[in-house]
Amino acid sequence: MNNRQLTTPIPIIRSGLPPRLGASIPSASVGESSSIDRPLSDHGKLLGCRLSAEKPPREQYIALIRAFIIVYRMRLDTMSVAAKWLRRDPGRVGMWVLWTVFTSAYVVFFYLYNDAREIADAELDGYLEVILLGIPLMITFAATVWMSESDVDRSLHYRVVVWTVGISVLFLVAVMTALFVLDPQYDRGEHLLMLLMSAGFGASMGAVTGIVEARSVHYGRARERARVEARRRRREQRRLEYLNQYLRHEVLNEVNKINGYADLVATRLDDDTAREWVEVIERSSADVGTFIASIRSIMNGDTESLHVRPTDVTAVAEATADRVRTTGDGTDVVVDAPGPVYAAAGDLLDRVFVNLVENAVEHCADPSVRITVRTEGEAVTVGVRDDGPGIPDDARGTLFDPPEAGDHGYGLFLSRHLVELYGGRLELDGTGPDGTTFSMRLDAAEAPDGPNPETAEGRMPAAT
Repeated sequence: MNNRQLTTPIPIIRSGLPPRLGASIPSASVGESSSIDRPLSDHGKLLGCRLSAEKPPREQYIALIRAFIIVYRMRLDTMSVAAKWLRRDPGRVGMWVLWTVFTSAYVVFFYLYNDAREIADAELDGYLEVILLGIPLMITFAATVWMSESDVDRSLHYRVVVWTVGISVLFLVAVMTALFVLDPQYDRGEHLLMLLMSAGFGASMGAVTGIVEARSVHYGRARERARVEARRRRREQRRLEYLNQYLRHEVLNEVNKINGYADLVATRLDDDTAREWVEVIERSSADVGTFIASIRSIMNGDTESLHVRPTDVTAVAEATADRVRTTGDGTDVVVDAPGPVYAAAGDLLDRVFVNLVENAVEHCADPSVRITVRTEGEAVTVGVRDDGPGIPDDARGTLFDPPEAGDHGYGLFLSRHLVELYGGRLELDGTGPDGTTFSMRLDAAEAPDGPNPETAEGRMPAAT
């Protein structure tokens, strides 16, 4: 009996099974295993964890715990995505929820009261119900899409939701009160239809009202910001005009006096060292005169006075380094350049270097400044790095803004303005405990054929 295989079919008891399921289960012979007789490991997998009847209970518990952990993590991921979306734009999420609620309510209404059957029978009232209930759905959906595409500030989206809910509830309460007072002979379906229509049209009016208000507030804020910016620009213009007048009437006259007396002293000195000092005075006063004259022209709108031309940036950097070294305060200034590097600039480029270097020297106890000049494609990049303590966080945002009061802080503001007039860019590249780096970028230029007028020795200041 054990060695002989039985081929007689053994019917499977189908009692208690549905007719289709029982008919679909074939008979099995001895020696063949029915799908019902197969072990549990051949039937089910729970999230990748095979559960087998041969496995001990401990392993089955471990598999169930792993499955629970996977499901829990998936739930946490879903909740985190929803929370992130909610934090980003709660108003839009609220409108999506409202639209989903209205849609679900309408679907349930048609399912319960068989209005879809009336529409299928081409009855007019069924079509009217669909149209009257579909209009609010379209309007609320359009409001939700508008939130996604509009440039209105997201913080104003909640106003649309508040108006939508508020007017919807107001309409709903009004209709319910009217139905309660008048007590018309309507059945339950007609009562519910009127309530849905009132809530839907109230939500539509609320959504439109909220959008209008949000746009009004948004553009009102934009106009207010524009007015504030215009006032700030007017104040800045007045300060610059005052600075222009001050430079013209006070500083320039004093510079002319210094230059004249320096010439007189130079004619009566026999000491070579003293003559060198007088030459420094003359050169500095001439530079100041050139700077004031150029700034005055720029303030008057004459940008052509900048005289943009191929300028040796390396020569200007080295001249600035020599000028700082002559002060005798122990400042170490190193220029790292591959050789002459030409950029589209002019006479005032040296003022940019002087301001950057003096700014570094001013904030360092034992200053060490490194100026790097490089050519990168069609641009010339300049880096000015010091080893100071860095710039505080609260000062970085207004580093290049003009000062509100006093005469301190114009250097970086004027430097950026001059670089932008040359078509370049000046910005803070990095700052920290190890030092601060400013980067300047100018358009590269070809070297002139003749001698370069913008050098440490050969630059002639403009007449004042």
